[in-house]
Amino acid sequence: MTSILRSTLAAWAFTSTVWLAATAAAADDRDTCLKESGDEAIAACTRAINSGRYSGRQLAVLLTNRCAEWPEKQENDKAIEDCSQALQLDPTNAEAFSNRGHAYYGKGQYDRAIEDLNQAIRLKPNDADLFNNRGLAYSDKGETDRAIEDFNQAIRLDPDLADAFYNRGNAYRRKGQYDRAIENFNQTIRLKPNYASAFNNRGLAYNKKDQYDRAIEDFSQAIRLNSSDAIAFYNRGISWELKRDLQRALADFKKFSELVPSDPDGPKAIARVTKALSGR
Repeated sequence: MTSILRSTLAAWAFTSTVWLAATAAAADDRDTCLKESGDEAIAACTRAINSGRYSGRQLAVLLTNRCAEWPEKQENDKAIEDCSQALQLDPTNAEAFSNRGHAYYGKGQYDRAIEDLNQAIRLKPNDADLFNNRGLAYSDKGETDRAIEDFNQAIRLDPDLADAFYNRGNAYRRKGQYDRAIENFNQTIRLKPNYASAFNNRGLAYNKKDQYDRAIEDFSQAIRLNSSDAIAFYNRGISWELKRDLQRALADFKKFSELVPSDPDGPKAIARVTKALSGR
């Protein structure tokens, strides 16, 4: 018996802050805080915040930008603290609501994420990214129809938002509406031809339709775009196995195990296929 195929992650669209009438002092740290990412941005934001030169809405912007960086380091509580402080300074800061929502989403607190995104949408009702992100929170809550409504609105506001098509495709796939899922992944790929996850997840939809050759084509393209995409190797292995091309399935499962040696599904798949080959 084959294993369950694996999808790739949903796409959260990030919002950015706008600098408001900043002073010239400490401009380097301020600009780095606003323009860079990761540790460099966090360090610059921290120096600017601690400099004592900024207050009110200017300080809120710095806190909001540092808030946006913490989730990538799995520091969601620090993000929530920064964005909460930013909102105390500026309750009209839609980006602070959005970024705090991202942190709550990362903690699996989907209701609180939705609450924050509701506030962000109230302040910026034409921001497609906000609807996309709220859709993800609804989706992870299991409210797939409400998620699709939000993805629809995101696409109405921005017909070129590839992430919204991608997320809507995932929602339709979860509902078992594979043709609609494929249509959405087609749009994603049209907008972002190098979107490896879209190829992987379209392959999953083709697999559910028993179109294994088309699924294999998509998984292969995902691998061409990202040669270390372990999930694509695993899924292609499942497709080869379903086609009874067990040697190719075995090769893909071995590659999957090589890329993620701690994942128990790799050895299980290798053992299953090896046993099937020995029984021929």
